[in-house]
Amino acid sequence: MKIKVLSESLDALTYDGLALGFFSDERPPRGYCGLADWRLNGLISKLIVEGRITGAFMEKTLIFSNHRIPSSKIFLIGLGESTQLTYEKLYTAGSTISQTLSEMECADLVFDIPGSGRCNLEIPGMAVAMVSGAFDFCDRKQSDVTSGMIVLSDGNFFDEIVLGMHEFKVSVKDRIAVDILAETAPVRTV
Repeated sequence: MKIKVLSESLDALTYDGLALGFFSDERPPRGYCGLADWRLNGLISKLIVEGRITGAFMEKTLIFSNHRIPSSKIFLIGLGESTQLTYEKLYTAGSTISQTLSEMECADLVFDIPGSGRCNLEIPGMAVAMVSGAFDFCDRKQSDVTSGMIVLSDGNFFDEIVLGMHEFKVSVKDRIAVDILAETAPVRTV
């Protein structure tokens, strides 16, 4: 199995589906979900204001990017309040993301680690929990998605997420071989 950790802009992500977590107590959304909201001219914020989505734990919403982001399908998963986030909730979210993207027949499993740097959890542990949930679902269902995962990382937390991927690799070494590829976005000077 290959795990690729990327710190790319949403504009550089050319995957069919993209899973992004968001919280019920963050208005507007932050992290990759906030970037998607911005690129979609505030569509996610509008859905929140209208009460159509709330960010409640395990709330699932599919929106389409209408070519504003290269990824055509954006799967939003609610994680509840950011102050109530746990490793168990991240594990469950990872499993749900894996199941949903598989059912949507997305060729790639692409997701962020929501809340990195904004909650009281250790970032490597957050990454392990999300990837473990995604992997365990795929492993139980013998899904093709286990051939690879793409984990998105804010550049500020890149090294900690890569550390989490190495911890995951050690934890599953008896079940599957894991290759980790870490790619940071090029630094742009103005």
